[in-house]
Amino acid sequence: MRIFIFAIIALCITYLLYVYPFFLLSHLLFGTPILQIYSALLSVIIFAIVFAYFVTHISTPLIKGLTHYGMGLGFLGFCIFIPGYLISYFMPDAKFEIGLALLIIFISVAIASLIQGHKIQIKNLTFENAKLTKPVKVMFISDVHLGSNSRRLLDAICTKIVQYEFDYLLIGGDLFDSSSFKTDDLLPLRQITQPIYFVTGNHEYYVREHNKKLAALEQFNITMLDNQTASLGEIHLIGISDNQSANTQADMARKLLDTDRFNFLLVHQPSIWDDMAGEVDLMMSGHTHNGQIFPFNLLVRMQFRTVYGLFEEQQSALYVSSGSGTWGPRMRLGSQNEIVMVELCPSE
Repeated sequence: MRIFIFAIIALCITYLLYVYPFFLLSHLLFGTPILQIYSALLSVIIFAIVFAYFVTHISTPLIKGLTHYGMGLGFLGFCIFIPGYLISYFMPDAKFEIGLALLIIFISVAIASLIQGHKIQIKNLTFENAKLTKPVKVMFISDVHLGSNSRRLLDAICTKIVQYEFDYLLIGGDLFDSSSFKTDDLLPLRQITQPIYFVTGNHEYYVREHNKKLAALEQFNITMLDNQTASLGEIHLIGISDNQSANTQADMARKLLDTDRFNFLLVHQPSIWDDMAGEVDLMMSGHTHNGQIFPFNLLVRMQFRTVYGLFEEQQSALYVSSGSGTWGPRMRLGSQNEIVMVELCPSE
C-alpha cells in the first residue's frame, strides 16, 4: 500500500513538472485542451524513464538529459506559465498573445539559467581571530555532484583553484552523487598539490558500493574525515559525516572540540548551526545550493534558516555555500556556482 501511494505521488509530480506546463502553454497558444488522455500516457512514460534513472542506475546520456533538463525546464515552465494562465482568465481574447509572451520569457530565462549554470565564481571571505598568529588560506568547494556532472566540471574547478595561493583544500560533501560516477572522474584533483580534506554529504550514501568509492579517495590525496579531526597548524579541523542525525552530529562535534585552538567545523548540511554557534570559531557547509533555480530557494528556506551566505552569532561564524556545481540540470537562476577562498588572519 505504501509503495502504491508513493508511486501515485511520484506520478503526479512527474505530470506537474514534465508534462502539465507544456500542455498549459499549448492551450494558450493553440486552444488545445489542458487535460488530455495523451498527457496521462506521456506522464506514465516519463515516470518510467525517471524511475529507471534514479532506481536502476541506468544512466545513458539521453535518459540523464531527459531526467535532469526535463526537471529544470519543467520547473521554470510551471513557475512562468501558471501565472500567465491565470492572467488569461481576465483577458480571454488575448490568450495567444499571452502565450507568445510567456514562451519568449521562458526561452530567455531558460537560456540565462543554462549560461549561469556553467559559470563558476570565486567568493572571498576573511576572518580574524586572536587564536591565530599567522594567516592561513583555505579553499572550500562542495556539491560538485560528479556523476550528474561530468569530469569537465571538476577540471574547470581545479583549473581555477590552482591559479591561487592557498594552504588547504576542503571539500564539503556531495563530491559524487550517482553510480555513473567513476573514480577516474577525480583525476583533475591531481593538479592540487596542497592537502585535501573531505567530509561526506547525503548523496555519497545513495551510490551503489559507496564504501568502495569513498575508500578510493585516498588515491587522489584526499583525507576523509569521518567524525575525526585534523591538525592544520593552528587550526583544529573537525569533519563530521552526513550519515547520522543532526543531534548525533552536534554531540560528536562537541566531543571533538579543542577549546585552546581555532575550531573549524566542516559539515555538509547547516542543520546543526543553532547547536554549534558559540562552540566553534568557523563552520562551513553546503547542501542547499541556495535553491539553485529561483523561486525554489523560497522552499529550501522553509527547511534551512541559513540557506546561503554568512551568519554570525555568539562570536562564531557560519558560511553556507551555494555549491560549486549543480544537482540535476546544469542550470542556475538567482544563484551561482562558487569556490570559496577563506583567509584566516590573526586579529589586530
